[in-house]
Amino acid sequence: MNDAAPNRPANVAVIFAGGVGSRMGKAAVPKQFLEIHGKPIIVHTLEHFQNHPDIDAIAIAILPAMRPQLERLVRWYDLTKVRWVVDGGATGQESRHNALKAVADTFGGDTIVLLHDGVRPLIDESLITRNIEAAREHGSAATCTKFNETIASSPSEVIEKIIPRDTIYSAQAPQTFRLDEVLGAYDRAVSEGEHDSIDSVSLMFRYGHEVHRVEGPRSNIKITTAEDFYICRTFFELIENRQVTGI
Repeated sequence: MNDAAPNRPANVAVIFAGGVGSRMGKAAVPKQFLEIHGKPIIVHTLEHFQNHPDIDAIAIAILPAMRPQLERLVRWYDLTKVRWVVDGGATGQESRHNALKAVADTFGGDTIVLLHDGVRPLIDESLITRNIEAAREHGSAATCTKFNETIASSPSEVIEKIIPRDTIYSAQAPQTFRLDEVLGAYDRAVSEGEHDSIDSVSLMFRYGHEVHRVEGPRSNIKITTAEDFYICRTFFELIENRQVTGI
């Protein structure tokens, strides 16, 4: 069964929420369940896709021990587009692969899949839309943010090279591809003994796929450390104040 709107293939969000927050210090709960403004981070993230008119379904990969808690949140916040909650693997690659295979059991190869971190909650409707449009036109989209700092190469304690930053970007998420192409890359990686690649865009680039850049905002941070959490909370406060004051 395909739940896409008539006359177009489906758009499916694939959310990786498998981390345990080992770099968050002594947080009492995994980072995706930490709350900002009274709502878990993972829910903030999921609601962007739930509320986007062109997203047809959502798949989430999460560690088995955390699955009951996530499923309770899906019900409580009425996240009706969540169609699959699958067990994550030992690595991020394995978790994303599991979710992609679940989607492929239902949707066709021309489905557009947006792979996104569960702890990257500051995306917006425009960024999701531009990823879908780029993937429809070019077959791929990688959200990227321009580097504004000096880039230094330093394998040891001594800086060996300063790299011109004019063409340097940070690849973030969503990372968006045709389902058949990105699943094929994950299948190939496993067949070659690779189980811990850093992200989807790295695999696609490795296997010769042309990847198109979509400019993303600098606020599109991934919450990895305690510092990231506090920065993210500040951005949420700015967004809330703007909604109230219009400034």
